[in-house]
Amino acid sequence: MFLRRSLPGAIGLLLALSTAGFAQQPQDPTPNREGRPGRTWEGKGHRRNKMARHGFGKLSRMRELNLTEEQRQQHRAIMERHLESIKAQREELFKLREKRIAGTFTADDEARAKALRQEIHNSMQSSQTEIANILTPEQRTKLEEFKAERKARHSEMRTRRRERLNDIPQQ
Repeated sequence: MFLRRSLPGAIGLLLALSTAGFAQQPQDPTPNREGRPGRTWEGKGHRRNKMARHGFGKLSRMRELNLTEEQRQQHRAIMERHLESIKAQREELFKLREKRIAGTFTADDEARAKALRQEIHNSMQSSQTEIANILTPEQRTKLEEFKAERKARHSEMRTRRRERLNDIPQQ
């Protein structure tokens, strides 16, 4: 008997509360740099994820190499030196990116961006060589295995992507 009397009241209360929740105005998401609503790019979380996608995930592989404390300190020093050496190039690239977004990007800017990317790439290669020099032969072998696995995964993903693109009917 109690259930018959309280059930409609409970349902009514639930409907009233859910209606009030749906009636509230949604908050506008924070606009990103282009002024569009959506994810902002300023957060450290995004930077960390981007770094992981673009090669800084190597740090986790370095953990698997069981570096000694001295090797860790040398590795950290090399990376800090590398990041400091490319800071100016990265800032200039960022300014060129802003010009591209603004629509004021010229052919000279494109050539400069290409040169900056090449400088960063060369610096990265030299830092990787320095890091390889602090490793033992066993650690170098393991690092080469990681690189081979990564290359195989990358090739496989590229193949799958081509297959997917070829399966899409052309209009």
